[in-house]
Amino acid sequence: MSSKEEHAAMIVTERARAAKQEHILKGPKVDTFSAKKLAYAYTSLCPDPKRRKPPARKKVQDEA
Repeated sequence: MSSKEEHAAMIVTERARAAKQEHILKGPKVDTFSAKKLAYAYTSLCPDPKRRKPPARKKVQDEA
């Protein structure tokens, strides 16, 4: 490859990377539990006293 071809390939790569990064930044918001809650939710380190204990779980009866 000549230096011009290497330079052109590098520019194409950089543009593709920039497009991917732009998609990440401007894309749809993440809608998962860990993205919505505080980092330390339901631990003793949580700054919100209401969220230091996990919510009560519903008991599921086994079908036998």
